[in-house]
Amino acid sequence: MKAFLMYFLASYNICFTIPLVIVVLWLFFRLVKGPMGFSETDAAAKGQRSSLIGILGFLKAKCCRLNVGSVPLGVVLISLFVAWGIVGLIANSVLDVSEKPQQLWITCILALFFSFLSARCISIVFLKFFPQREKIVSDDELLGLSGRVISGQITTTFGTARLRVPDGPELTVSCRAESDETPPVKGDTVILVNYDDTKRIFDVRKAELMDAD
Repeated sequence: MKAFLMYFLASYNICFTIPLVIVVLWLFFRLVKGPMGFSETDAAAKGQRSSLIGILGFLKAKCCRLNVGSVPLGVVLISLFVAWGIVGLIANSVLDVSEKPQQLWITCILALFFSFLSARCISIVFLKFFPQREKIVSDDELLGLSGRVISGQITTTFGTARLRVPDGPELTVSCRAESDETPPVKGDTVILVNYDDTKRIFDVRKAELMDAD
């Protein structure tokens, strides 16, 4: 048992062990506090920080398209942390990093690749079983509707808003703000004014700005 713990706490393994410990503690906390509920509303209500949303939004657009905003932030982070930790520990053992510490960089590259690949695959599966919106509602039908900002802030590249379709369900949509306007923040009411089919994101404006015009 002592040797097992020493392996996990070794200097070359600690960067992979810590994320796993964080996930275990977080899951324990959620189980003690109550049902975990990975819905979009729950993820937003728990206070997604605008800075973290921005970083992961960039990764969504430029790297592996992790579907942040469509998939709860907690699901994405758990996928990244677990894959990083497990792949790192296995790779360190296979590469015998304890005897060849110079190979640690290989482990890091492998862990990084598989953590993003894992998060990408899990986000796709999540969206398949928990779709963001009903298939019968097209993007064009959402234009002109108003919604409430549920992310910390809507930037010029990423944000999320919750809206209700008349005689339909509540939907969570990815959106962005105009660069020359004050960014909408959590709780603000925004209007969907345009849709970028290439990036699959809505342009929004604050409702009060629309009224002023």
